[in-house]
This record gives sequence, C-alpha cells and structure tokens, in this order.
Amino acid sequence: MNFLIILVISVILLAFFFNRGFAFYDEGFILHGAQRVLQGEIPYRDFDFIYTPVTIYLVAAIFKLFGESILIGRLLVLVVGVLTSLLIFSITYKISKNRIFSYLSALIYLSWGPSHINFPWPTLFAFSSGLLAAFFLETNPFAAGVMMFVTFLFKQNFGLATLIVAIVFFVLRKKKRVVGEIKGFFCGSISAGFIYIGYLFFTDSLIPFFNNFYLYSIKSVLFQGAFATSFPSGIKAFFYLLPGLISLAAVFVAYKRQRENIIFPLFTLFFYIFGIRPTTDYVHLTFLLAGTGIPLSIFIRALKNNKFLSVSIYFKEYRKFIETIRNKWKLIVIYAVYVLLIFIGFYTAIFKNYYRWDSPLIKQNYFISDQKAKIFVDRKFSVVAAEIISFINQNSKKDDYIFVFYNAPMFYFLTGRQNPTRYVNFSPDLSLGKIEKQVIEDLINKNVRLIITHEAPDIWGNPLITKYILNNFQKKKEIFEFGLWKRE
Repeated sequence: MNFLIILVISVILLAFFFNRGFAFYDEGFILHGAQRVLQGEIPYRDFDFIYTPVTIYLVAAIFKLFGESILIGRLLVLVVGVLTSLLIFSITYKISKNRIFSYLSALIYLSWGPSHINFPWPTLFAFSSGLLAAFFLETNPFAAGVMMFVTFLFKQNFGLATLIVAIVFFVLRKKKRVVGEIKGFFCGSISAGFIYIGYLFFTDSLIPFFNNFYLYSIKSVLFQGAFATSFPSGIKAFFYLLPGLISLAAVFVAYKRQRENIIFPLFTLFFYIFGIRPTTDYVHLTFLLAGTGIPLSIFIRALKNNKFLSVSIYFKEYRKFIETIRNKWKLIVIYAVYVLLIFIGFYTAIFKNYYRWDSPLIKQNYFISDQKAKIFVDRKFSVVAAEIISFINQNSKKDDYIFVFYNAPMFYFLTGRQNPTRYVNFSPDLSLGKIEKQVIEDLINKNVRLIITHEAPDIWGNPLITKYILNNFQKKKEIFEFGLWKRE
C-alpha cells in the first residue's frame, strides 16, 4: 500500500512538470547525442562527448522503441523519478521506521529533483544508480559494484564519489565477513569495467574515449576551470552548504548510534562534495537538495522516542519526561525542515525561472505540435521553434548538413538535419584552439549552406569560426537572440 501511495503521488506531481520547458542547450546536448547514435555513430570515435556515454545510449534505446521526441525523453525521466522516489521511501523507512517522514523524504526528492531537471540529464540518472549501489552494498556487494560502475558511466564525478563511499563504508565495518564483501564489490565493478573496456576496444573508440576524458574532464574542467563559478557568500552560501551540512551531521550521528545505516548519509555527503564544485549554481544545487530527506531520516531514528506527539505525561521519572519533551521539539524542528524544503522546492520549480535561464513553468503553456517536440513552452519559444524549423525545412533537404553555433544543439534534433562536425555542442567556455580549423574544413567539405546562431557574434567565442561565418554567410532572419544564416 505504501508503494502504491508513493507511485500515485509521484505520477500526479510529475505529470505537471515533465512536458514543460525547452532546454535547447543541455537537453539538446543529450538528445542530439542520442540522435547521432541512432544514425549509426559511435561516441568518442565519431563524435566528442564530454560525459561518459550511458545517458545517450539509454535515451537512444527509448527513442528506438517509442520514436524520437522531446516528450519521449521526458517520459523516461518521469519513470526514473517515480522509481527513485520509491527507492528513497524504502531507504528512509528502513532507517527511521516512520512512514510519515519517509513519505516526506520522497516528496523532498520529487520537489527538488525531476521537478527542476525534467529532461534526461546524467546527474539525474547518476543519483539514482549511485543510491541503488549504496542500497545494495551490504546485501549484495557484487550488484553494488556493478551499479557503482554504471554510475561512473552516467557521470564520471559521481561514479568516483560512489566508489569512495564504498571504500569508507568498508573501512568502518567491523564484521568478519567484510573481506568477502570487498571482494564481491570489486568483482562487480571490475566485471562491468571489463565489459565497457571491451566495448570501447571493439568499436575502435578506446583511445578517443581517453582523449575525450583528458580534454574535457581533466584539461578543460580541472586545469582550465572551463565551467568554474565562485561559491556564493552570505545567507545564500548557507543555503548552498545546507545539503552538505545535514549529511555531515547525519554521518556523525549514524557513526555513534546506527552504524548499519551510515552508508546512506555517506552517499549524500560525497554526492554533495563531488557535485557542488567546480560549477556552483542553482541548477547543480537542486539534485543535491533532492537527497536531503535521506540524512534527515537518520535524526528521526536517533531520537529515543520517534512516535510523533505521543503522550509523555505518564512518565514517572522527571528525567525521562524532560527527555521526551526535548525529543518532541527536535521532531517538530525536523518536521519543519522537511515541510520547508518541500515547499521551497515545488515553489521554485513552478514559479522561478525554469532551469535558471528561462521563464517559469507556470508560464509555459504554448504547445509545440511538431512530431519531435510535443511539449509546452512559453510564447517566445513557441515562435522560435516554429520559425527555425520552418526556415530549415524550406531551405534544405533531410540529408543536408546544417551548423548550429553555439550552445543550441536541440535544433539539430528538431530539424532532423546532420551535424557536419564531430562536436555535439559549442560553448565559449571551452577553448577549442586548433580544432576550429578542422571545423571550418568540415563546413566547406560538406557544403554547409545554413547556419543557426545563438546570441550576438561578439559573445560567440571561437574567433576563427566566428570570422568564417561573418565573411561567408548572410543573415536572413533574426528571431529573438537566434540568427538564421545562408550562404548563397
């Protein structure tokens, strides 16, 4: 019955969120990658991808089964969101033995997770697979090892975080069978790793994978700080630190009183540590807040009397009476934190800017009927999408190449046109250097006649590509910040 209640609540709540919003940048990045897979291309060998590949393969598989559209990708997110809310209920009930707070923990996830990031995104899937790895770690270490590596294949940093969580957990264990658990875990992760290495080898993408990994994950992010942002200060800093502080406190409480459950606050703590930097912004914070119900449940269990508002005046001993009153106040405070987090989560998801940059979901009521969309957007993007698709259809054929520059790969997906380069996306944050010359050669060799640009030329970045576009193409149309260029 509990699972059925969570299932119904999750579907009802997420039904409002899953088909609204138009993330032409990040969502387009994933959908275009999946599109290229369906066209027979192999990640790393045929096109660059800054993340590990399972997200685009999963989306490609769903597209293969149900057709290619933004809506189908969103339905995948809805399903994952519902299943993860069930998992969180199971974990928090196991910890707290309190159904009310377990329901609230699932609601925290729903209010901050798939309600804010409602499209296929590596962080969303990595959170779910990493949490499943933590769930299996004590009962089935081999499955936990497999899920740890799957988490790595969704997003590199969270795979590493899950590995560290497992290592710390094993160090803290004092049972005799811990050696067998360690062997099982590493057998699972190594087995999954060998399968992946074999896939890379037999698809001729082993060396390109490591080249991509170095270029984007190490050189661009770690050394050059391509996507780094400053950490907020003041009251805002406390809000950004909140998930980490709650998890850290829960680790200490679990270590003292319920070490058998310490794996779960360890997971949310390291998920936070590896997720909050180098890009510290609201978008990256949402999924860190989504898991806060898990460490909060540790505090519920830690209270000696966790029967909310139970009668305590019959305690004969004064000390027990005072302790019971204190526990009730602690429960009230924790309950208030739960409710506040849920309220803020749903409020910001509905009334604040969608995915930080676009209009709130409450204003996204214009339906895009195009076969590859089938979602609601705001008035601006209902015009943008329709006019760009119409222009591309009128001026090119299905097997033609177009070039999208920069940071709007969704239009490859919506128009069904091919990308002439090996780069799914361009961003001024990435310094491509000599790669620009190869891109220009691709545009020439593949006779690219149409270009979609985003923003004004002075902020495009990539000066060689910018110069080539301005010298060889004429702007035919401008739709808000988007330009449509044609070479005569």
